[in-house]
Amino acid sequence: MENTKSISKGHLFMALTALFLSSMCTLGDLVINPIVNDLYVAFSDAPVSVINFGITGPALVGLPFCILAGRLCDKYNKKIVMVIGFAIFTCSAVFGAAVENIYYFVIMRCLATGVGWGVTNSAALAIIAALYQDEVKHGKIVGWYNSAMSVIGAALASVSGILAVSAWQNAFKAYWVSIPVLAMLIVFLPSMKPDADIINANGKDENKPAEQVNDSGWWKPLIPLSIQVFGVALCAMVFLYMVSLYVTDAGIGDGSLTGVISSINTLATAAMSLVFGYCYKKMKNAVYLPAIFIISIAFIVMGLVPTKAVAMISAVFIGGSWAFYFCYFYARCVDLVPPHRAGTATGIVALADGIAAAGCSYFLTGLMSGLGINAVQAWPIIGATLGVISVISLVWYIATRKKAA
Repeated sequence: MENTKSISKGHLFMALTALFLSSMCTLGDLVINPIVNDLYVAFSDAPVSVINFGITGPALVGLPFCILAGRLCDKYNKKIVMVIGFAIFTCSAVFGAAVENIYYFVIMRCLATGVGWGVTNSAALAIIAALYQDEVKHGKIVGWYNSAMSVIGAALASVSGILAVSAWQNAFKAYWVSIPVLAMLIVFLPSMKPDADIINANGKDENKPAEQVNDSGWWKPLIPLSIQVFGVALCAMVFLYMVSLYVTDAGIGDGSLTGVISSINTLATAAMSLVFGYCYKKMKNAVYLPAIFIISIAFIVMGLVPTKAVAMISAVFIGGSWAFYFCYFYARCVDLVPPHRAGTATGIVALADGIAAAGCSYFLTGLMSGLGINAVQAWPIIGATLGVISVISLVWYIATRKKAA
């Protein structure tokens, strides 16, 4: 079974650096955020539905690849899966604007932040799970990975915005940094043969006690976790993706304020991800409970007191709390299943998270149109929904804490 003992410290450092940098694929969408309006102008003759799909559709395309990549990581060399996925991202992202044609743009987007994201997200986390099988160390590295992802995402958005000033196509030059990252993955990632190789013909892991490797119903513990991930992410990501509607409806600013709030949120996520490992060591599986509650309160306060100061302060609490929850569910999912199912487990929770990301805009607009309210009025409802989830999660934790410990 793979672990860090077989890798030199220098090699491990470079491998982790490559993995952390590869997280740019997960937030690759941020590169096109500054040019969304330009796309509607550049492709004004194309159907709006096609442009819309090119902007948001890749999130849906990537969902099945989360599961596929997780399964492939359990059956084949994880390094090969990771390199192939990131190579798809690199090629299609770098050449994403090589041809000024809407259908070419859509295809490249689906390959880059659809297929590429789905494969690399699951593969990277499966590799981390294989390298760090100790629960606390695993949680710490997942936290570092999420912190790197947040910082890199913010940098990509800023760089693409600057590059796009002269021409919208130039925003895609921000993806050029993926070329050396791909080279680093090829050179420094160790060969990661599947953990399933150690499972004998009877389905038993010869390195583990029998009670720890019973493969029957291995997926059942993931059901409540995946449901919880979907519910929390569906609400929390409304802030990440739709806060501009709140800013507009509250009348507290314009696009510049939205950018500031998003930056604050991202930096808070990065900062709190760094301390997740320490908190996870102290609080174990209770670490996520305050996070859901804090996000809930922040949404409610933003809805009741719609001011610029409240929005920026709430961005700190939501971003920091989301970091804890994100790190928790990716660390926890592999601890709920046999080691040779870690990749698939990662893919399952990534699927739940991805569906929530794709559906958060529909959730908010559905509330607004269905109840005849604006975004500010919808914010407390989202907060109350998270409050219910936090109460249910607390009850579930108390009822199952002996088994989950």
